[in-house]
Amino acid sequence: MRFLERFRSLPITDLVFFFLVSSLVWNLHRYVEPVPTSIFYPSFLLQFSLGFFPQLYQRKWGRVWTSASAITMVRLPFLSGIPMAGSYQLVGLFLGSILGIWVRETLLVLLGRNETALPKQSEQIITDWMIRNPTGKSNLPIWYATYFGFLFFILCLTILCFLRYQGFGIFTGLGIQEFLYYPSLSSREAMGLSCKILIPTTLVILYFFSEERSMPTPSKDSLSEQIRFGLFLGLGLNLFFMTIQSLWSLEFFSEGTHLSVSAGRTTGLFQDSGSASWILPVLGFLWVKKLTHVWRMSKERFSLVLAVFFFLLITWLGIKQGKAFWIIWGLTTSIWLVHFSTDLWIISNRTKLLTRIGLYVFLPVLGCLLMYGISLVPKEWDLVVLANRFILFLKSFPTNPSLAFQHLDLVRFELIRFANLGIQNSLWLGNGVGAFPLGILSLYRSGVETAIQFVDFPPTFYHWILYDLGILGSLVFLFYIGIFLWERGHWKQTILLLLPFLFGVQIQNADGAFVCFYLILLGEKGTGFSPSFDKYRKTIWFSPLLLILSLGLPLNYSLFDSQNYLALGMGSEYRKNELKEYQIAYTLPPKSPNFEYEFHGKHWEWKLVDSNAQRSGRIFLETNSKSSLVEIYFLNGERQRIKQELFAETKSGYVWSGDAPKGASYIRIHSRSKLEFRLPKSQFDGLGRIQF
Repeated sequence: MRFLERFRSLPITDLVFFFLVSSLVWNLHRYVEPVPTSIFYPSFLLQFSLGFFPQLYQRKWGRVWTSASAITMVRLPFLSGIPMAGSYQLVGLFLGSILGIWVRETLLVLLGRNETALPKQSEQIITDWMIRNPTGKSNLPIWYATYFGFLFFILCLTILCFLRYQGFGIFTGLGIQEFLYYPSLSSREAMGLSCKILIPTTLVILYFFSEERSMPTPSKDSLSEQIRFGLFLGLGLNLFFMTIQSLWSLEFFSEGTHLSVSAGRTTGLFQDSGSASWILPVLGFLWVKKLTHVWRMSKERFSLVLAVFFFLLITWLGIKQGKAFWIIWGLTTSIWLVHFSTDLWIISNRTKLLTRIGLYVFLPVLGCLLMYGISLVPKEWDLVVLANRFILFLKSFPTNPSLAFQHLDLVRFELIRFANLGIQNSLWLGNGVGAFPLGILSLYRSGVETAIQFVDFPPTFYHWILYDLGILGSLVFLFYIGIFLWERGHWKQTILLLLPFLFGVQIQNADGAFVCFYLILLGEKGTGFSPSFDKYRKTIWFSPLLLILSLGLPLNYSLFDSQNYLALGMGSEYRKNELKEYQIAYTLPPKSPNFEYEFHGKHWEWKLVDSNAQRSGRIFLETNSKSSLVEIYFLNGERQRIKQELFAETKSGYVWSGDAPKGASYIRIHSRSKLEFRLPKSQFDGLGRIQF
């Protein structure tokens, strides 16, 4: 009976919610990254174990291991000699951590941790485990949590993404078909570009939500501190590998960093030099700031020595980093030094304020002089290149601002120009999540000439959010960010996000997403409510109103945005107006020597040719697969069924012969079991219509 009482006290709603969302993310990831299991699972299971078992062992060390791994494991397959298998999203790590959290909480309840008496001393292992993990449960309904609204918005974006790249086939009985989105890009691959943002963002938010949801009430501040400790531990590992790469070889532990090594940049264990160039200065700044705070509180000189040592080490490692590092590191450390020195040596508040204003005015002049001096250094370092470009920028700006920005960064200038054009074309609703890389890949660039030779995301976070989500979507996104900031009282903490977000879409990789959302959702204050938010939270009307807004805003945005996808058509007519041909919906394109399309699935639809001479004959599905039933449907222009017949089974496939009935515009083939069959390229005309 006691066990049944414990079972009833389980957080069933939480368990169901997190299981369903985790399952959806898992299925989405496996769909857009169909990596063979022999390659995928070794990396996945290693990530999963490093997230699951520490969380199961103890809440504290689970957080430490997860946060440290988030910035050190993104290139695990490459470092282990396995080709990239989507590990940059760290699906295994976060799913393991989330599952570990809820398995731990479930076992604690079922074993009676909430009861007064702990197990007997003879069960010392279980007793120690329970003492390490006090149970915690939020009394607030899960749908009233601010995380819930954010996840619902991401769900809406994912559904819109699916409709954009997969069409409405799933609603018309065709299931999920793989169309040809561009002549050289499938709809699955196009959707994968969007999921580079959707998947890591969802996983990171879901992980933080799990941590806060299962957290004991008296220890709210420990979550932020323990995750920050893990980030500092991961930073130390990255500094160690960056030092080896700088002193010995850039190729040491640098597999999978794309163009970083060829550009002469150290990456440590980060995804690439783009991640390293902003995560390194941000976490390095927080670490040096923490050490100086410890020194001021304890007067231990060792902490001061460490702060100076790491400041010099990070500055030296920055020589082989990109421009973002020097801008972020220079601005953050300069502003912090101004505040630190004035706090340390000036007592009067008035004198302190005037001194800071004077130093802020002097800093830009000092920065220009410093850049001029660096430009004279006869080296090929990125910092020297940045200094030379900065000097050209200053010389050209008075007469030609556009040319000046091109001197500063040609690629970024081209990306901004391309992004601005896309924003103007779809100002209010945007072009869809992940649409920017597709815009670069598109053969229909509206005549835009560009020097961009690779696929990339927008150069700044603000260009990304406007290009992909438009003004309305951006307002919804910023609404959730604002609610989080108000709830936690982290207004000052957002200053740390301004600089990283100026340098690209940092949430596209798991390491960047984890650091960004840590700063904005947790920061250095823990997770307690701000007094003003807590005041409204206790009222009857506030939480329901917040829930209505959290659900209503994404739904309204989705309603308006989905109208754009209705014009794309469905089935064989999907994107016909843009591609100028009907969709054949094949899985594999025709190849020499047989030149046959290969199809996988259960349902297919093709447009029929108009010529009566080519509407009579046979269709032979060459396959080794077996199905108890294979049917052919003839549909009219409104997709209403006119005729239905069966395929006959043969030794090497299924065959149908006959005439298309009068008024038939489409044919559909339905298989009771999944088939993998082939049709010759000659079965279709130049517009993608089937002919007999």
